[in-house]
This record gives sequence, structure tokens and C-alpha cells, in this order.
Amino acid sequence: MADDLELGWSLGVLFREWQRRAQDATASVPHGPRGFQILQTLDGATPRQGALAAHLGIDRTVLTYVVDDLVDAGLVERRVDPSDRRAQLCALTSDGARTLGELREAVAASERSLLAGVPADDAAVLERLVRAA
Repeated sequence: MADDLELGWSLGVLFREWQRRAQDATASVPHGPRGFQILQTLDGATPRQGALAAHLGIDRTVLTYVVDDLVDAGLVERRVDPSDRRAQLCALTSDGARTLGELREAVAASERSLLAGVPADDAAVLERLVRAA
């Protein structure tokens, strides 16, 4: 019966389990996986807040609340854009960069655990195929 499952169903099951594990791995930051995604995007970049929202596909209003919480946690800082003082730039703080490193390790460990029963070569092919899609 399990062999009859469609690709979409199987991907959904895998994604929901990945999401549960990612939530656990990123629970220490505001908004969990979404906060982690923002920290990752800010690594080495200082985009305008509006561009960050567009890049991540997050409503600008929602992003404002998430960034507010990341700022309150000391992980992100806002800076005035020198080319347009009305715009805000977002950047990682040193605590944000340190936390990002810890979160990357935690998420990678959760992904390794998720695919523990899959041969390493097959897991690498799966990752490559998903990135190519």
C-alpha cells in the first residue's frame, strides 16, 4: 500500500516531519523557523526591510513584527538607509551571527536525523534534486 503513495503525498509527509524538527531546532529564537530564515538571509547582507519581505515572500506587515521581535532579542538591528532616510536596513548583530551558527548546526543535525535511514549518496541526490526543482 505504501508504494502506491503519490509523490506529493510523500513530499508532504517528509516536509511536515522536517518542519516539526526544524521548529524544535529553532525554538530558541523568536518565530522559530521563520526567524531562522530571516537570520540566514541577513548573513552577509543588509537589505532594506521591504526587499527582505519581498525576497522571503512574507507580507511586509508580518515581517515588521518578526523583525521587531528579533531586534528585541538582540539578534538583528535596524539602520537608516543612508541613500533614503525613510528606509530601514536590517543587519545581524554579533549575537545574531553567533546564534545563526548554532541554529545552522541544530537544523543540520535535525536534517541528518530525519534522513538517518537513507544512504548518504541517496540523501545527497535528494537534496540536489529538491534544490533543482
